[in-house]
Amino acid sequence: MDIQRKIIVCISYIFRAFLAYVYIPHGYEKLTTTIDPQEYIDFGLEGNFLDFYLIWERTGFIWVIGAAQLIGGIFLLFRRTSLFGSIFLLPISVGMFFSHVYISHAMDFLYFDLIILVLNLYLIMEHFKDLRKVFFKPQKYWI
Repeated sequence: MDIQRKIIVCISYIFRAFLAYVYIPHGYEKLTTTIDPQEYIDFGLEGNFLDFYLIWERTGFIWVIGAAQLIGGIFLLFRRTSLFGSIFLLPISVGMFFSHVYISHAMDFLYFDLIILVLNLYLIMEHFKDLRKVFFKPQKYWI
């Protein structure tokens, strides 16, 4: 294995570990605790974003998000399931990012979620050649 490939593999492991470190505890927290609105107000996430989050909690949808974050984060830990984990977490990453773009407008959370989204996309793009073969097979005939 050449040095460039070793560096790419090392970067991939670091990104996967960081994303798992972000997703697993937050997913577990969503499954086991209820939120304290004062914590969100202290972070500057009051108003529409807090209402949005409280609706998730009241309807029970927060369990879906928490379970998805926990499962996806665990998938990122293992080499064989890391691609599935990164694809599994992509909608959550996009949703987190755009919730701060359109609802909270909190720049520090926006930048953090953008970093999470970019790292997630990097992990997917590492396998672009394989994914292209699967999803964009050449066709013989136009029908």
